[in-house]
Amino acid sequence: MTISIIGQSGSGSFTPNPASATVGSSVVWRNNDSTLHHIVLDNGTDVGNVSPGGTTRSITVSSGAAIPFHCTIHPSMVGTINGVAATTAPDPDPGQTY
Repeated sequence: MTISIIGQSGSGSFTPNPASATVGSSVVWRNNDSTLHHIVLDNGTDVGNVSPGGTTRSITVSSGAAIPFHCTIHPSMVGTINGVAATTAPDPDPGQTY
């Protein structure tokens, strides 16, 4: 999943925001703005600098909990990734044994 940086307008700085990502999936931020940003998860995980037109390193969503993040250069830029548990397809005939 890619979260786009689209400006410097608080929670409107990222799209989608909030983002939803399946547990186990990777997330990156792409800078579609004209200035440098530095993304850090609120738990302290440093995702790094992202230059205009660039993409951050990826993080892996490890739980179904909310993952808040922000730009350290522009602290009003805030966002959240909502981890979503992976679903499995139901057994089409759970009463049968094979």
